[in-house]
Amino acid sequence: MRIIKTSTTLLLCLIFLKIFGQENQNKYSINVSLTGFKNNTKFYLVNLDSTQNIDSTYLNQGKLVFNGRVSEPVTFKLYPENDDVYFNLWVENKKITVNGDRNNFSELQVKGSPLNKIYFSVLKKHAHLDNLRDSLTDQAIKETDKAKARIIWKEISKIDDETLKIRLESISSFKPSLITINELYFLRNDLKTDSLKIFFDKFPQKLKETKYGEVINQYIITNDLKVGSFSPDISGLSLENNKVNLSDYKGKVILLDFWASWCGPCRYSNKSFVNLYQKFKDQGLIILSFSVDTDYNIWKSISMKDNITWTNISDLKGFYSKQVAAYKIRSIPKSFLIDKNGRIVEILTGFSQNTEQLLENKIIELLK
Repeated sequence: MRIIKTSTTLLLCLIFLKIFGQENQNKYSINVSLTGFKNNTKFYLVNLDSTQNIDSTYLNQGKLVFNGRVSEPVTFKLYPENDDVYFNLWVENKKITVNGDRNNFSELQVKGSPLNKIYFSVLKKHAHLDNLRDSLTDQAIKETDKAKARIIWKEISKIDDETLKIRLESISSFKPSLITINELYFLRNDLKTDSLKIFFDKFPQKLKETKYGEVINQYIITNDLKVGSFSPDISGLSLENNKVNLSDYKGKVILLDFWASWCGPCRYSNKSFVNLYQKFKDQGLIILSFSVDTDYNIWKSISMKDNITWTNISDLKGFYSKQVAAYKIRSIPKSFLIDKNGRIVEILTGFSQNTEQLLENKIIELLK
């Protein structure tokens, strides 16, 4: 009996340790030590993928502690309230320490995360160009002489080309990882399809199947869209959870718009679309809004505020959506006016005061 009791106790301890160990592995702990900030300064931690505020806490004797869990490694932004400094880092379910000072906030030291070691090694290669670009951009914005401003913007363009070259060299020279395929994801619009495919083919299948890889692959298999191109079919769920395909409206004049609740210019576009929809819905105009949101409740709330009564869908995957990638969307708002034959007749990027009138004139012609 004594032997059985000891074995049972040992077994229970092992089970407890195993469960406790697994629980720790499934959580992150970020311990931050900072100087140069006032005590009780409030700091925020934001998920850059979803743009959602994950956590906030107050600096106590130079210390911050964040605890949580991520379903997969993701980039977070750490920043203080009412200040213009910020710091990006990858967060995975590990014990991570961050140390540094207010005056060098972009160069905080991160330990305990293998991903961040690679991430900052890549960033370091073009950090000097990033700083120079930021400085020149400030000059260009403040410059009142248009000729001088154009010269500065040309210099910025040269820096962008040089930075692109360095980033591509990093993708080629570093061992394939989540960091390097994330780099390629961000450069997907800067490369021609053939070049994008060459870089993508160097990654192992496991990385190709990540959310970054899926978007890159969609870019590769999607033809460049221009006026005259046939519109790719996409699908999503409405706020009422009904599946909607673009092809459901075959033979109709369609205004396809990519937007998000957090996008200011998109909200102005929505106001224009309200007017257009009221004018032309009875004549057969279809407006199909595809939200690049990731939060259902926020998407629903803003949709109601903006009086979106037309077809409004999403897959809540943000810019990692293959539906969004099918139209090679990198910035929003972006709209595609599609004729009854399924061809794109107008592509609008951003929002301007002329948007509504331009679309109205085009729609009148298409509905004849």
